Amino acid sequence: MGYAEYADIVNPSGDTHVAKRQSPTPEPEPEPAQSGEHRNVARTAVILDALASSKNAGLRLTDVMHATGLKKTVAYRGLMGLVAYGMAHYDRNTSRFYLGDRLFAWVKRAGDRFLLAERIEPYVRALAMDLEDNSYFLLRRGDNALCLGFAEGSFPIKSLTLNVGDLRPLGAGSGPLAILAFQPDDEIEEILAATKKERAELDISDDKVRRNVAQTRKSGYAIHEGLFFKMMTGVAVPVRNPRGEYVASFSIVAIASRLEPPRLKEVLTRMRAAVKEAEEQLGPLLADVMYPHV
Repeated sequence: MGYAEYADIVNPSGDTHVAKRQSPTPEPEPEPAQSGEHRNVARTAVILDALASSKNAGLRLTDVMHATGLKKTVAYRGLMGLVAYGMAHYDRNTSRFYLGDRLFAWVKRAGDRFLLAERIEPYVRALAMDLEDNSYFLLRRGDNALCLGFAEGSFPIKSLTLNVGDLRPLGAGSGPLAILAFQPDDEIEEILAATKKERAELDISDDKVRRNVAQTRKSGYAIHEGLFFKMMTGVAVPVRNPRGEYVASFSIVAIASRLEPPRLKEVLTRMRAAVKEAEEQLGPLLADVMYPHV
């Protein structure tokens, strides 16, 4: 998986300069979708991901082949199967495929699982407003952390390290690290084995994660410096569900000088207050969205 990061650097005069850093992104690898015990599900997932990425533009068969790495016959059979079951729609006039209406019906039925994203927004926005730095809410999803909420701070120098919907391996960055650190030791080792390839792209070794986990457990919060930009630092506080499982985190990303003592103490106090309120007010929602390690 490739990771692209953007930084908006705004000088006092108000001019904005956008810097882009992107690690090398490999060509689509067809192997996971064409082999293994879950290959049919994998093929369906990569095709749906491709259709979702096209938004309202839709994709032709050749576009799907290019995006997924699937051969023509495999991609065609997969698409027509999705159309047959309402998970995709085919427009004969444009020869393009789109996501199907059945998916929206499933989302509606899922109800409370998606309500968390809506309910968490005020907390993330309040953190960004109070602290003036970019604020995030990440939720555990298997071996990864899913960005479920983001709000931009008003401080003129900022870094956009995640978008809502992005996934990052547990342990890679302050938010994912805050979640990982408080999992059982044996589960941490399983997660490290499962995410080794993704973390290698970010130059984050197993030993480095283990050291970060130990420090996070000792301090009660996670801090990650210069993962994507040397001058940027992230700090995160874990969030528990009513069963006491650490399933999420609030994080702040800012230039390093803004997360040094004594301001760091003030930031953590404000973040912990947000965590406490979210755990009390959103407990039932947090209990329902735990994605266990598979």
